[in-house]
Amino acid sequence: MNRRPAAPAEARPPDLDTVQREIDHALSRRAGLPPRSVIDAGTDALVHHLRQFMDFDFGEDDEECGAAVRALYRVADRNLDVPVRPVAARGDSDAYTYWHTIANLTAAFRDLYTTCYHAEQETPT
Repeated sequence: MNRRPAAPAEARPPDLDTVQREIDHALSRRAGLPPRSVIDAGTDALVHHLRQFMDFDFGEDDEECGAAVRALYRVADRNLDVPVRPVAARGDSDAYTYWHTIANLTAAFRDLYTTCYHAEQETPT
């Protein structure tokens, strides 16, 4: 597993409200599939957010939750691998499923970030 250094302050993840809107957009119920351009744009935005969250050191060496954090990184790395993402020639349904997968992974990392870092930021010293 790759060790990721803690990101400097200027590399903090994007506004959590923006991330939440992107996640909600991907996971919202629809009568049918949105156009492929919407799926691809949403996927690109979420991949960007996911990669930013993955740049943080979430303490995967911690005995209590380290194994879960390492497993989450492995799943995210596997899903960000280029051959996994559906190409334009594949059906919109595959792309839509991938968008949902990336949204759920981003939500998991967002939750981890909120637990580990965001709460620290808001705690008065």
